[in-house]
Amino acid sequence: MRVQVDRSIFKTVEELLKHAQFLKYINLVGVTEDKQLDDDIVQHRKKFVERIEKAVALLAPKEIRLITERYLSQDGNYVKDYEVYEAMQISENTYYKYKNRAMEKLAEILGISSEVPDSHWCPLCNLGVTSERG
Repeated sequence: MRVQVDRSIFKTVEELLKHAQFLKYINLVGVTEDKQLDDDIVQHRKKFVERIEKAVALLAPKEIRLITERYLSQDGNYVKDYEVYEAMQISENTYYKYKNRAMEKLAEILGISSEVPDSHWCPLCNLGVTSERG
């Protein structure tokens, strides 16, 4: 049986996804037009969003759909878990198995998991993703 993701790690990954969703749509909607923001800040935000999207792209197709619909869509803040598993036509238990597995993988990819400390990209230390989805 798989070890369940530590609650604090789960919350950290969830917050990163929400932050990426926020930055993705704020940057595209008009923050880049704001003359007060430095170009470096805008570029840093875009790179952060791209790295989160690259990490999500390394997941299995069902996990990608789940994470994208739940956290990275434009309405991500308003979408609830039950709406996603109904749209995916899967049971609630299956949904949470996929979600936990996806969060576990993302934690490892982003370097948040204590099991694999520095083997993948970390948003804080700015390391690149080590493998691409084939």
